[in-house]
Amino acid sequence: MSELTIQAGAAPGNSAVTILSLEGDVDASTYKSLQDRAAELIEQGAGKLVLDLARVDYMGSAGFRAIHAIANQLNADASEHTIKSEHLKIANPSADVSKVIKTLGFDSYLDIFSSTEDAVSSF
Repeated sequence: MSELTIQAGAAPGNSAVTILSLEGDVDASTYKSLQDRAAELIEQGAGKLVLDLARVDYMGSAGFRAIHAIANQLNADASEHTIKSEHLKIANPSADVSKVIKTLGFDSYLDIFSSTEDAVSSF
């Protein structure tokens, strides 16, 4: 069974942004913990999230489903004309995860950054 560790904290220099740092695999056995943790933070008032994927070894389709659900929850009040999410950014994906992000078209509605700092400053 895969393991996923999730650390949440305010971004240095911008307490309005919450960084979710993931470590391990995001797959069918772990995606729910990511989705639930993000939902909990959103319910507590987090409106801007960065998913730091620097330590994600593998992301399966269930992981991308979780990211899609998180984006939808954050963008519930967004204009129908908004293409890119104003509330969720992805940082530090591995080359393999980046390739899947592009293949699935997630980069058309989520901004992807090579550093957490760049993702935070984009808000």
